[in-house]
Amino acid sequence: MPAGPIKYYALLVLTMVVWGGSWVSAKIVVAIAPPLTVGFFRFLIASLLFIPLILMTRHHRKTPYKKRDVLMFFLLGLTGVFGYGVLFLTGEQFTTAAQGAIIAGVNPTTVSIFAHVIHKERLQPRWRYAGFVLSFLGIVFVVGVQSLLDFNALHLLGNIIILSAMLMWGLYSTLGKTAMQTSSSLEATSGGVFFGTILFGVGAASEQFWLLPAMANPVFWLNVLFMGVFVTVLGFFCYFLAIKNLGATRSAIFISLVPVFGTMLSALILFETIYWTFIVGILLVAGGILLINYPRPVRPA
Repeated sequence: MPAGPIKYYALLVLTMVVWGGSWVSAKIVVAIAPPLTVGFFRFLIASLLFIPLILMTRHHRKTPYKKRDVLMFFLLGLTGVFGYGVLFLTGEQFTTAAQGAIIAGVNPTTVSIFAHVIHKERLQPRWRYAGFVLSFLGIVFVVGVQSLLDFNALHLLGNIIILSAMLMWGLYSTLGKTAMQTSSSLEATSGGVFFGTILFGVGAASEQFWLLPAMANPVFWLNVLFMGVFVTVLGFFCYFLAIKNLGATRSAIFISLVPVFGTMLSALILFETIYWTFIVGILLVAGGILLINYPRPVRPA
């Protein structure tokens, strides 16, 4: 295998480690501060880094932003930044980081569902739709089966909220495809983060964040810095750099590693219990993702 692809594969693996670690980081920080305050500072930090990047690359844009572009940026901020962020952080207050990370593995499936409904994208051959069934069964093992074996009402509630966050992410990703018809991926992401930060800011103000003890807690700042800089900004750049050089399909497959790393880090850092149902859930979700995304063999002409 050429050295070039190996470099990008390694970059993708590191990105998935960081994204898996975000579940652990979020679990830690929501115990210190309320979700809207956490989200506000995470995306405020990301915005401060995205703004200079946009200014550095503005010469690549040949036309000014139109009302449609601004509307799409707002919708991206409403769904993928604010909507997803609120559900993600709220769910983490009730469930474990490991269970949340496994449920996150259904992301490619929710993206495919919304792409099918909104953009009329179809999977070929049709047997790939079995991937949806496998992914759904994986979520059932984590959300449903484990709840029956060791019932915890708070975990069940948190898992349902996390699953709602994944649906919100699927909608965001589909809207992002529409936005990127007239904007670059950097512009779409930066615009969404900008509007999402404003929405989070309104919520954080309602929580009177300036009075919270978390403002003087170094653990809070270390975690929001990690999520703002590494998860949001560097994670975005590494992922899209890989897409540019490897293609979207081969890059998307790596998202199945997020539940694996998230579960491992939850056990190592938070000492969370990993049940056998979680392992089955990971395998089923990963299998579903592979069925949906695995590239078709190229037939010789």
